[in-house]
Amino acid sequence: MASSRFSSSAFSHRGASVLVLAVLTFLPGCRDQTQKPPPPPDTSRTALLGAAGACVLTVAREFLTAAGSLEEKTAALAAGPEAGTRDAARTAYHHAMDVWQQLEVMQVGPAAPRSQPGGAEVRDNVYSWPLTNRCAIEEQLVAKGYESENFASSLVTRRGLFALEYLLFYEGADTACPASSPVVSGGTWAALSAEERAARKRAYAAVVAADVRRRALQLVETWEADKGGYVRTLETAGTGSTVYPTVQLGMNALSDALFYVEREVKDMKLARPLGLRDCSSDSCPELLESAFAGRSKANVRANLVGFRRIFEGCGANYEGAGFDDVLEAAGAGALAVKLKERAVAAQAAVEAIGEPDLLEALYQDKASVRALYESLKGMTDVLKTEWVSVLDLELPQTLEGDND
Repeated sequence: MASSRFSSSAFSHRGASVLVLAVLTFLPGCRDQTQKPPPPPDTSRTALLGAAGACVLTVAREFLTAAGSLEEKTAALAAGPEAGTRDAARTAYHHAMDVWQQLEVMQVGPAAPRSQPGGAEVRDNVYSWPLTNRCAIEEQLVAKGYESENFASSLVTRRGLFALEYLLFYEGADTACPASSPVVSGGTWAALSAEERAARKRAYAAVVAADVRRRALQLVETWEADKGGYVRTLETAGTGSTVYPTVQLGMNALSDALFYVEREVKDMKLARPLGLRDCSSDSCPELLESAFAGRSKANVRANLVGFRRIFEGCGANYEGAGFDDVLEAAGAGALAVKLKERAVAAQAAVEAIGEPDLLEALYQDKASVRALYESLKGMTDVLKTEWVSVLDLELPQTLEGDND
């Protein structure tokens, strides 16, 4: 009997254990304890925002250094006009533009229009293209408006890198002003001697270069963590940023900036001169971006570098966090590869243009410029469709309804 009672007791204990295990398995919250832990959250987007902000600040600092050299060399030209100082000022301009054209694709926050989150229009005050007005610059030459203490608040078409390009590179005696302009109707432009006109250009250029450097410093300080702190504003999107309450808003700001390669590069820098839009003839070379310094090809080259520094990474050989990592994390690695390959192809198409600039290429080898356009279109078409769809991004308002 004792043995029988022991067996029955053992059975009861085993049965109770099985029953408890069964109950625990189906109780809410208890079953989760027996499963694998949930996968870690996707941190690629936060990493992108931090890396992109750091990249903008890095390139802005590079531009500040270049703008400082440009101010110095232009001041030297104004003080001692000779071939050496002129060439040095022009070289400094080319270097500054090589850096600035990368920033053109990074118009986030302070550089963006005021209609955008955090926008302060620093970009337009440094480089207003395609909003330009050569006549406005020539009217300033006649009136010596650049000597005014209020010059820094004058219209952007009278200042910035476009004005500086005209002042440093254009040596013609003609004016773009119509007959109705006071400088033409009053004869004041024609009354300027070649020597006086050249002297005023040098003085004007020195003032503009100093203003550009001040704007460059403003851009850097706005982004620096211990000053304006915009690098933190972007990095903390969705976790405390007052400008970007969600991560997605920060992502959209970066996306809007990258679409510069669609609007300005593909459509304005290439399609218009090629005669594909806004042109009533086979081609419109006069619509090229850099009419005086002859660097329209160099500008497109730098634009693509800026694009890849945000899309892939800002480090050497485009290493670092970028949109490609976000695509990888979203399971769209093939799309990341496709976009990288098409960006590389667009860069190769730039280098395949044998002429030094797009102006000569339009006359000597228009097909090579068209090939660049088609290559770039192959990249931007993917941006406008697959890319924005996979990452749930919004197209910039200026592109909504654009099927080109």
